Amino acid sequence: MAERRRALLLLLPLVLLSCRERPLPEADAADRDLAAGRRIFERKCASCHNSNGDGKTVTAGRFPYANLIDGVWRGDGSPESIEKQIRHGHDPMPKFEGKLTDEEIRQTVAYVLKLSRDAQPAEKR
Repeated sequence: MAERRRALLLLLPLVLLSCRERPLPEADAADRDLAAGRRIFERKCASCHNSNGDGKTVTAGRFPYANLIDGVWRGDGSPESIEKQIRHGHDPMPKFEGKLTDEEIRQTVAYVLKLSRDAQPAEKR
């Protein structure tokens, strides 16, 4: 019985240490939005726009605006214009209003803009 008690007393500090609350790693909101936007893009957009945004897919390769990284936009390339395109679509792109939440659309816009910026030469950024 004494050995059992001693074993429990030795294990107790380990149990207490493992139960303490550890802070979660912090990331800023922009990084979280980009990560979410990337997941949405990969799930909903990459089949036409390709995972790297170049639009070279069997589905949409023949459409000039499928390429999101060449700097050529159907609209002016602003966040508002990209949001409108995602929200309302434009033949052949389907609309995503009602399929994605406002937040998901905003996150996707942020990711598309990052894809485009990252593809531009350094002097144009």
